Amino acid sequence: MPNEDTAPIPAQTTAARPGTRAVAFLAAAGVLLIVSTFTNLITLPSSTGESLAAINGWGLDLGLGHTIQQYIGVVALIAGAALILIAAASLRPGFGWTRNASLVAGGLGVGAGLFLAAAGYSTGTFLAEIAGVSGQDVAPLIGPGIWLALLGSACALVAISSPTRVDTVAAPVVASEDEPVVYRVDEESEEEETR
Repeated sequence: MPNEDTAPIPAQTTAARPGTRAVAFLAAAGVLLIVSTFTNLITLPSSTGESLAAINGWGLDLGLGHTIQQYIGVVALIAGAALILIAAASLRPGFGWTRNASLVAGGLGVGAGLFLAAAGYSTGTFLAEIAGVSGQDVAPLIGPGIWLALLGSACALVAISSPTRVDTVAAPVVASEDEPVVYRVDEESEEEETR
């Protein structure tokens, strides 16, 4: 019959968890990246003050009455959703966090934000060059989408650099089928044996 001496002693182990600052910045980076895909990255104003073109993560509006589809926002949208999921999962008590995982998550956010900003800006400068060939002097204006994408990248960098907290958790005791179960039997005293 097992008693307190024979009960298995739970082993304790440490687990690295993301700190609250890292979780907050991961979630903020995800939201900023998603929002940045739907706002204007670049606008091209004409000499009369009207907008020649507006570029966002999903389309290019040349003022012709319809939008030309483009999908440069896909990477930022997927990365933003992944960062929000990672931030939500890290609130669970069983979520394990390693330094490599934080580098991957943060690198995902940084890369997606920089990609969206660079793609939007390069498309805007290309259209400005085309307008310059036709005789119009156009300079692309940076829209709020690029600023949000860069801010999302910065939040992901802060999440990477945030320290992790170390929690002590009880490790599950798993009995192997190959190991015999041994119980300690208390020895009877000599007086009880002679009776």
